[in-house]
Amino acid sequence: MLALLGCVPGALGPAVAGLRATAPPHPSTPPPPTRCASPGSVRRPGLLRPPGPCPCGCGALHTEGDKAFVEFLSDEIKKEEKIQKHKFLPKMSGGWELEANGTEAKLVQKVTGEKITVTFSINNSIPPTFDGEEESSQGQKVEEQETELTSTPSFMVEVIKNDGKKALVLDCHYREDEVEQQEEAESDIFSIREVNFQSTGDPEWKDTNYTLNTDSLDWALYDHLMDFLEDRWVDNTFAGELAELSTALEHQEGSFVKS
Repeated sequence: MLALLGCVPGALGPAVAGLRATAPPHPSTPPPPTRCASPGSVRRPGLLRPPGPCPCGCGALHTEGDKAFVEFLSDEIKKEEKIQKHKFLPKMSGGWELEANGTEAKLVQKVTGEKITVTFSINNSIPPTFDGEEESSQGQKVEEQETELTSTPSFMVEVIKNDGKKALVLDCHYREDEVEQQEEAESDIFSIREVNFQSTGDPEWKDTNYTLNTDSLDWALYDHLMDFLEDRWVDNTFAGELAELSTALEHQEGSFVKS
């Protein structure tokens, strides 16, 4: 989210500067949007475009809406920076090696006879919030508490045997009630959505690869798959650390775009 907020003020900045330089003559009758020409040039008369010198020469569209939009986004960026939890990327326990490439990340673990790869993306990984403003008994608005937005991305776990021709891929996602589930020691905060097999030499997914939705699986088989992941350090602890890492990556990517 910070990535989206951060890139807009930079794009609208020249427009806001132009607005400040060309204030409307009367607050009740704001002027129509104008598009500037090159610096020092004089615009030609036209429909809704009175003649006159270019105020700033930025070539951007100037509207009061742009100015209000930039001010709103700047305030939102300050709020997000205030609630950031990590200044640096947190470490994953268990010896996982991180490979980050923009919004996509990969965690690699090599054990005896196997290579385990967990892939996820921070894009669209923050769930929506529906918390509204609360009011006190006296009817006054209670100051809204800033809460950290946690990134909970879906992630793919790929297990390849050494010299194997097939890879077992498990499509996992966080439960919607993962916060409440995390308080219960025996509950899983993530689940397996799909199980599929693909050739190790195929970099992209093919429709001919076998895929099975876990809704049709026997519960005993599903439990064995969860135990299979736990034996390879993909458990509640891993899922909790992955959410922290993904959240930190989301903030880091947003800071990069803003700068």
